Amino acid sequence: MSRAPADRDAERTIYSVGDITRHIKLKLERTFANLWIAGELSNVKRHTSGHIYFTLKDDKAQLPAVMFRGNARHLRFRPDDGTAVLAWGHITVYEPRGAYQIQVERMEPRGKGALQLAFEQLKEKLAKEGLFAQERKKPLPLLPQRLGIVTSPTGAAIQDLCRVLHRRFPNLDVVVYPAQVQGDLAAAEITKGVQVLNRIGGFDVIVVARGGGSMEDLWPFNKESVARAIAASAIPVVSAVGHEVDFTIADFVADVRAPTPSAAAEIVVQRKDHVLERVAALHGQLDKNVSFKLRHLGDRVERVADHRAFAAVRHGIEMRGQRLDENALRARSLLERRLTTHTKRLDETTRRLEAQRVDQRLSKARAALAKLRVRLDAAELSRRGAAERQLGYVAAKLDALSPLAVLGRGYSLTWTAQGKLLRHASDVSAGESVRVDLHEGQLDCRVEAMRSSTEDSDNQHDR
Repeated sequence: MSRAPADRDAERTIYSVGDITRHIKLKLERTFANLWIAGELSNVKRHTSGHIYFTLKDDKAQLPAVMFRGNARHLRFRPDDGTAVLAWGHITVYEPRGAYQIQVERMEPRGKGALQLAFEQLKEKLAKEGLFAQERKKPLPLLPQRLGIVTSPTGAAIQDLCRVLHRRFPNLDVVVYPAQVQGDLAAAEITKGVQVLNRIGGFDVIVVARGGGSMEDLWPFNKESVARAIAASAIPVVSAVGHEVDFTIADFVADVRAPTPSAAAEIVVQRKDHVLERVAALHGQLDKNVSFKLRHLGDRVERVADHRAFAAVRHGIEMRGQRLDENALRARSLLERRLTTHTKRLDETTRRLEAQRVDQRLSKARAALAKLRVRLDAAELSRRGAAERQLGYVAAKLDALSPLAVLGRGYSLTWTAQGKLLRHASDVSAGESVRVDLHEGQLDCRVEAMRSSTEDSDNQHDR
């Protein structure tokens, strides 16, 4: 006889789905804890929560995996499909689906270190964006007046920089933005330093610097935030990180890469004495050029001034200038004689007034003398002005009669071979050589025939 279904259920151990899944989970987690698993990444998905979901696989099987945000933020590289990795964690079960998976707490690439892989990934990404292109790099100024430095204020780099800067150009204004150059907070502080110096403005160059160290020590300068801050800087940036053999992403994106902090100082500023020597050399060359030009112009002026056409004009001006001087001397002598005469009269009048003790009459006489002096001064100015106007009138007439002015209107001057100016056709014979001065140039001519002005008039009348 068969038992009732209720009796049969009482004889069995029955688990719920949740119970058995939880039991399997506990068993797996105790058995497969702290595992290193080698595999290739596949189906990598980054959730907005910060968690990373992917599959670890090889040629025989595949294993679902998850890396939660708290562990994912410590990754030194970017997980991509096809990357061979070593993952450390424990096996667990995702109960809602009853699927087992590995919960990864640490992960590193196989074959390359995590830092090297991250370095190459970021370098490739920024290169594709053109941040390393030579055409976007800004030139450094020849003589910077103000320099900004982003570095640790207590490190060896700032000491090397300041020592070289002071030796080469002590007048340079240097501002240091203090920033950590190692550790988790370093990248954010370096980025902020470059941005703050740009906001302040007035800097000719920014130097981002630190001394040597391991790749881990230099890692803040391989962060994307630092690279983008340097690329966005409106001020030229010099990267001086590590030693000569060290290269960082900051070196590639900066406008100039210096192998060491000391070398950065030498690149940024020239030696002051070299600059002064160059300025002195340019100043000397300028003096030579100006002196040569002045001598050349002086020679031209002298040649023009010595031309015979100016001799008569110059002589006339000199003669009239001499007359003006003589007239001025005569006028002054006349005024002085009159002044002497009036002074004697005043003295005589003063003596008479003093003898009579008449103060009022003496005061009037002095006032009359003052007026007389004013009239004398006015007379002298008037005579001098008249003489100057006369000279100007004569000079204007002389200029109107200047040979150059006459030549410029199409006339010419004819000279005999003996240098005598011809005024009559009868002063020369047929066959004689003469020289004709034009407004520009001279002509050497020979006389073929002579005609008087009377003959010209008769010929015109016959016509």
